Amino acid sequence: MKNLFLGYWHLLFSGCVGLLFAACTHYDVETADTPANRGGFERHFGFVPDASVTKVYYYADELGIDASYQLSFKCSRETIKRIIEKLSLESVPPERADSLLDPRDDLPWWNPDSIDNRELWLKEEENAYYWQLWYSDRDQMAFYLEYSV
Repeated sequence: MKNLFLGYWHLLFSGCVGLLFAACTHYDVETADTPANRGGFERHFGFVPDASVTKVYYYADELGIDASYQLSFKCSRETIKRIIEKLSLESVPPERADSLLDPRDDLPWWNPDSIDNRELWLKEEENAYYWQLWYSDRDQMAFYLEYSV
């Protein structure tokens, strides 16, 4: 009977762990433009990135009670305007970023200075959820951070 109980317990535990990993968002942190990374773009911005959106990198941290997502991609100002409209983001001074959560900057495509000297748009549900988007016409690179607290 004890072996039967242990067998059921092992099966139940293995199934729960499997479901946990199956429920996590898929992405490739080291390779741009994979279907999973472009799918992350679509999930967060509500539209499929067209061929002009390139170098799409994606990262998701969904463990624990708070989640965070980071994207980096190259796009036109028109795409940025579309994202701003879809997410209802508002322009804020870049120094406002100093009071926000620091993005993870150890990713191969997001360095500590990646968001320096870029326009910043923000939306927040105070003490609950945040959306941040940085962009520069200079290199047409966008950096996006979304997180809950």
